Amino acid sequence: MAVEHEDSFDELHSLQRSTILQVYNYYRILISFLFLYLFSDENFREFVGSFNPDLFQQTIIYYLGANIIVGLALPIFVSDEFVSKTAPSFTILTLDIIALTLLMSASGGVSSGLGNFLIFTLAFGGGLIFGRVSTVLPAIAFILTLYGEFYLFFLDGNELQSFFQAGILGIVYFVANIFFQTLSQQLRRRESEVFTLEQINQLIVEKMNTGVVVTSQDGTIRLINASGRNLLFPDMAEVDNNTGIPRALRTGLRNEGSDRQTFTFQASDNGPDLLATYSKVISSDPQLDQLYFIEDSTQVQKQAQQLKLAALGRLSASIAHEIRNPLGAISHAAQLLSESDALSRGDQRLSEIIQNHCVRLNNVVENVLQMSRRKVAEPKSIPLTTWLNDFIKDFNAGYSGDPKIAIELIGNPNPTIEFDPLHLSQILGNLCQNGLRYSKKKTGEAKLIIRSTNSGGFDSLEVIDYGEGVPDDQISNLFEPFYTTEVTGTGLGLYLSQELCEANNARLSYTNFDQSRFRISFLGTPLQQFIEQSR
Repeated sequence: MAVEHEDSFDELHSLQRSTILQVYNYYRILISFLFLYLFSDENFREFVGSFNPDLFQQTIIYYLGANIIVGLALPIFVSDEFVSKTAPSFTILTLDIIALTLLMSASGGVSSGLGNFLIFTLAFGGGLIFGRVSTVLPAIAFILTLYGEFYLFFLDGNELQSFFQAGILGIVYFVANIFFQTLSQQLRRRESEVFTLEQINQLIVEKMNTGVVVTSQDGTIRLINASGRNLLFPDMAEVDNNTGIPRALRTGLRNEGSDRQTFTFQASDNGPDLLATYSKVISSDPQLDQLYFIEDSTQVQKQAQQLKLAALGRLSASIAHEIRNPLGAISHAAQLLSESDALSRGDQRLSEIIQNHCVRLNNVVENVLQMSRRKVAEPKSIPLTTWLNDFIKDFNAGYSGDPKIAIELIGNPNPTIEFDPLHLSQILGNLCQNGLRYSKKKTGEAKLIIRSTNSGGFDSLEVIDYGEGVPDDQISNLFEPFYTTEVTGTGLGLYLSQELCEANNARLSYTNFDQSRFRISFLGTPLQQFIEQSR
């Protein structure tokens, strides 16, 4: 990771150096045209090119042509990687120093004021080149400046006072170069720290088990980490910026104007329940205003399930102590009372009602105790089709009547699931008993279909009956404890089945679109793959 960070930072720094050099090239072209304009104007002849007009003219023409070639043509034919290296920058700056020194000498030396332009050149040199190589530039400029003053002095072009000015100017050269070199190095260190923190933040976000998704207002994904891709798009190998978030995530928002809210949704019909936390992004870009944190609610459901089981355990112990003994006494007394010869037919009917309701209440107690005593799920690999054939044989042997149960296989002919066999037998037995009862009530024939399917990467098992189905206004209460549509029902069968599914990392759902069907979605295998990918 360190090598990758080093390469990324060097690449970024090279791009910055090439950009600075490009800006400096524009500056060179600008001052070249400025010198040419001043030389062409008669009013400035005494300041620019006054000592040697021919030398000034030849130098400025060559200097302007070279600047145009380097500044405009060179970036087209030479890569940024080459331009950002030290050698091209050093060569260009050295040629600039020579050209500006010649122009300064042709104009009368340091007294002309053209030496001030060398300060900007050396300042750029401090920002482009680091180390001892950068310090060579002001040394070259100082030596050439002194040489020019000696040349002018022998030709009576200046006075001894010019050497003092040249010395002061040389000190300024070194100060400007060293100052900008130090400033540039400090900025680079700060930039390196910021870049490192940014890389660490990106790595943390990418490796988080929580999915992070940033979208535009129309739902287009701007940023998504690995966990977000696995949770929202388990079947897609890649997710680009043109991919939109699932509709269920958008519709889960109650009010997009609020700053923060939490809701649950499903990315696919057979996918796990996901927990989304929505937050607004504070940004200058009005399009980046949707931030979602996506989590798999499986762990939360398991913790909630453990709390429910603990509460049910305490409740069942209290029920067994407070209800079971009086209930047994009532039932026994009713049986003895029904055996009396002195009872009338009406009193015998009342005695039967008491016994029937005692049996029903005893079943409620037994179901609650069964939930509290249930062992922790012990999932095993189950070849589903083979297991279904054995289950139906055992179920038919214990069912009074002649049930007709058909098995349909869609997709994988014999999928393998991770589930506790005893829990699956109890769930499917309860669903089959309910389905056969409702089918017989409507059609007069006890029949149903058990269908194995695969949708969205998840195996599922459907129990389809031929009954009337559950009304739409009652579906939301279907899996609540003690809720039943039957007079003699306890209302705990479906609730217990749902609890057993959650204990095995599965989900039990009901649909009544074309037929009454219960679906068990096995979520174990894809979630395990996701955990391994997250590691």
